[in-house]
Amino acid sequence: MKLSRDTWLAIGLLLALALVTIGAGYQQSKASTIPYLATSSAPNGLLALKLWLPELDHEIVTTDSSAFQPPDNANLIFIVQPALVIEEREWNLLDKWIEAGGTLLLAGDNYASSVAFDHFDAASSFADASSDSLSAASPLLTSPPLLDPAPVHAFDAFASTPENFVPLLVAEGQPVIGFFDKGQGRVILSSTPYLFSNRALKDEANAALMLNLLRLAPAQSRAWFDDWHHGLQSAPIVGPGQWLRRTSAGHALLFVVGVITLALVLQGGNFGRPIPLLHELKRRGPLEHVTAIANLNRKAGHRADVLRQYHLWVKRHLGQRYRLNPSLPDAEYVAQLAKYNPALDQEKLLALLQNLSRNNYSETEMVKLAEEASKWINE
Repeated sequence: MKLSRDTWLAIGLLLALALVTIGAGYQQSKASTIPYLATSSAPNGLLALKLWLPELDHEIVTTDSSAFQPPDNANLIFIVQPALVIEEREWNLLDKWIEAGGTLLLAGDNYASSVAFDHFDAASSFADASSDSLSAASPLLTSPPLLDPAPVHAFDAFASTPENFVPLLVAEGQPVIGFFDKGQGRVILSSTPYLFSNRALKDEANAALMLNLLRLAPAQSRAWFDDWHHGLQSAPIVGPGQWLRRTSAGHALLFVVGVITLALVLQGGNFGRPIPLLHELKRRGPLEHVTAIANLNRKAGHRADVLRQYHLWVKRHLGQRYRLNPSLPDAEYVAQLAKYNPALDQEKLLALLQNLSRNNYSETEMVKLAEEASKWINE
């Protein structure tokens, strides 16, 4: 059974709708797999920590993502495995916030984290020992006591640290987790982000270590998770163009317009079909072109210009052999030409040249003079 055009059109539109739906679902699932995202329930997400903090009398603070700005009412910030490098302008905001009494917890083992550590005169490198040999380096880790080694999966350690840095967890003498005071605030550094993930907090030893780290922050603090440097950024919508590109309603409108346009293009009838020409247009022949130019000259009254042209052609043709200047007066020109050509009819040639120089004559006279001049030229 042969399907009609409308049936094929409906099938195509349904397939396009299915592809758009699948693509939107893929993008949404891809966005939820960003590592160490505060809203991610994946094994490497931070949702467990975010939900655990309120149970420990810590309040969660949220802000919009139109610009990076530490909340004024927050006194604990988590920056875990940032995907984007923190810029100098953003560091200025964080430094002022820390010196005013805030606590920053910075953890990671990627490039952006290394650049962030360098801001505090700390440098991380590959650890000389495995994560199984980590040990406590400070008596501060006692609330609660660490009865079992915490499997923090630390593959990096700090090769250099600030002068007032207090190591908490070390691997063969190399600090993995520690802190230092800055102004009225505090900075906690960790060369491993694994400790803060959903998978890690399932282990009691890691959970106990996390409780010890939270003891370094103010009690009943207001915590803020930095998702800005994980790429979750948005700008205010300005104008209809951004509304179409950034909102669900705009996407829906673009999709509807696209479907309607596709339907009109495939249907084709609404725009009208091309009408073939009934006959082929023929171009003008050379004779018709010459005739048209002559008629235009006749209507424009260019008789004087035509005869002056013949006047010049006659003198050029006859004097070319003898190198005579065609700009000489007619009488002088004819006299010099007669010296080279004694058989020349001087009176007839001079009369022709004088007639060609006249201004007032009819079209019939012009044709006769042009015919006579052509005879002299063709001799």
